[in-house]
Amino acid sequence: MKAAIILLSGLLGFLAGTALGQNAPVTTAPHVYNPPVGQVFTVPITVTNFEDIGGISLIFEYNPAVLSYQGFVPNAAFNGFVVNGTTEPGRVIISWYALYGVTLPDDAHLVDIKFVNNGGSTPITWFSPEEGSCEYAKYDNGAYTVLNDSPFSTYYINGQVTSPAAPLTWAPIITHAVPGSLDVPVMVNGFSDVGAISLTMEYDPAVITYQDLYTANPVLSAAGAWLIGSQDAPNGKKYIRISWTKNEQLPSLPAVNLPDNSVIVNLKFNYISGTTALTWIDDGPSCEYADGLYNALPDSPTSEYYQDGLVTGEQYSPRTEIPCITGIVGQPVVFPVRVYGFSNIGSISLTLNYNPSVLTWQSVSTPNIPISWTVDASGTAGTFIFGAMGGAGFSLPDGSILFNITFIYNGGSCLLTWNDNDPISCEYSEAGTFIPLYDLPRETFYIDGCVGPALTINGKTFLEGPYKTAASEMSTTLNSLNQLPLHQPYNALPWNYSGTEVLSSVPADITDWVLVQLRTGQSSATTIATRAGLLNKNGAITDLDGSSLLSFSGIMPGYYYLVVYHRNHIAVMSSVAIQVNPFTSLYDFSVGPSANYGGANGLKLLDAGINRWGMFACDASNDQNIYVNDYTDFWVPDFGLNPGYSRGDFNMDGKVYVDDYTDLWVPNFGITNVLP
Repeated sequence: MKAAIILLSGLLGFLAGTALGQNAPVTTAPHVYNPPVGQVFTVPITVTNFEDIGGISLIFEYNPAVLSYQGFVPNAAFNGFVVNGTTEPGRVIISWYALYGVTLPDDAHLVDIKFVNNGGSTPITWFSPEEGSCEYAKYDNGAYTVLNDSPFSTYYINGQVTSPAAPLTWAPIITHAVPGSLDVPVMVNGFSDVGAISLTMEYDPAVITYQDLYTANPVLSAAGAWLIGSQDAPNGKKYIRISWTKNEQLPSLPAVNLPDNSVIVNLKFNYISGTTALTWIDDGPSCEYADGLYNALPDSPTSEYYQDGLVTGEQYSPRTEIPCITGIVGQPVVFPVRVYGFSNIGSISLTLNYNPSVLTWQSVSTPNIPISWTVDASGTAGTFIFGAMGGAGFSLPDGSILFNITFIYNGGSCLLTWNDNDPISCEYSEAGTFIPLYDLPRETFYIDGCVGPALTINGKTFLEGPYKTAASEMSTTLNSLNQLPLHQPYNALPWNYSGTEVLSSVPADITDWVLVQLRTGQSSATTIATRAGLLNKNGAITDLDGSSLLSFSGIMPGYYYLVVYHRNHIAVMSSVAIQVNPFTSLYDFSVGPSANYGGANGLKLLDAGINRWGMFACDASNDQNIYVNDYTDFWVPDFGLNPGYSRGDFNMDGKVYVDDYTDLWVPNFGITNVLP
């Protein structure tokens, strides 16, 4: 018997038939963007086509680490409305019945669910492991008739709660320090829509002393005010307190965005001697970022957002990296092992683990090792051991290949993992003394690799500018006018993508180039792969042949956020991490706001007749805002261009003319959806 009927039939005795001519209401969970962390907020569940309903059974799920259930407020039309959000964390069960039918206007709130936002993002997913987990019944002459709700996705619209995250902030690792003046830069990735900064870093004043001097990022200095100083900390240590706030006297001044790897402030110290950690102290407000409205940005766990540094006069172990590579079954794959910070090394011991069913070891070559070396790959299956020792030390430039390992790729996927589980499995020593060099934590000094087949992205999105409602597709005018470049166009600011994607000719039915990212998290700091691809007029994101799925090399199958940039449209990012493997299912941004980070802030309804959504036109600056600069810096300078390939050509008809301004920029002015 159906799950929802079981839930209510003990009280009512539902008839399990289907009401002729009436479907279930459409029930929608919203996309709630950036609710305040630590505060109660509302998730309204809305309904349309809600007519003469006498029984309700609904279940939705969410991530309880992100949201904490607090309570509910039902529509005033209902008596005896029941919501259970406490029995099973991460699940809300809604039920109601009556001996009469209730009708509500379209878009009415069925119930408002109250949560506390703990930080982060989570989908709100209607639960349907079996027929009947979500169900409506009509009351008719003393009987209850179940209403049709198939296909499920048509009647139960999932939602999302999303919160932008704090930037990744890190202090440097400085070795070979000499007594005297020392610069300590504080750097960031994913610095987006920031209105305030509060940072606390602990250090040992017996090793370094703060000089009460700093050099601040000029963009931040122009937009706000700094307060930086030192104070006593427990156990004889000192704190550096760093504070910056956007200028409150200029409320129209936008929050600040910075490129990845930006220095926000360079602190001036004097190095004395010895070693000190540079440790971020995060007890809540001591390390915290806020957005332009001064809402605190999620930054938990601390280790994912604040990376400690170190200052020492001693030598540290080199950083050793092995890459991720795409394999062809039955063919050799060569893994170059590269090193950084490789100075005066006298001995090497490295142990690498891999899956022997995926890779079969063949050989090793050592183009840059002038001392004697040995290899053992015939002992324990899936283990490669490399050793080298000599009297005189040697040094290598950063990025040098220490040695190459050749395998035969048998198919499948696996990690190649540096094994540093005991003191000598992975270890370097200094020449002369042969004292082992410091190499903790492991993941800082030994970077793992992987191997697998090429992974593909099955993505779909539409651009507002060239979209033609009558044809239900985008135009290919730029292609027809031979204006599309053969080389990918994202090698300029603000993307600075150095990919070498190039065409011999532009395939038919292509509207333009797009830039696609995969991220392990929502922040841009977690980007692990980027590729330029082509956008078909039917919305399909393709590889350079214009038909096959866009492929990515050198990454492992897993769950990633999908980001799509276009040169004059607001970018989109998947609302949830999607599974990426050689058989990835379609991810379709055009289904509506629930598919996009930021919801309707970043997607526009292009065709109401078929409920098709697309990316907002006119973000020529690609700062995720449609503002005056898109008009003055891109449309105005190119006005009158005909034909051409211009970011000021918002409708992508090959001309920069008045209709780009009146039909697109004016109605879209003020739209913003800044990705983290």
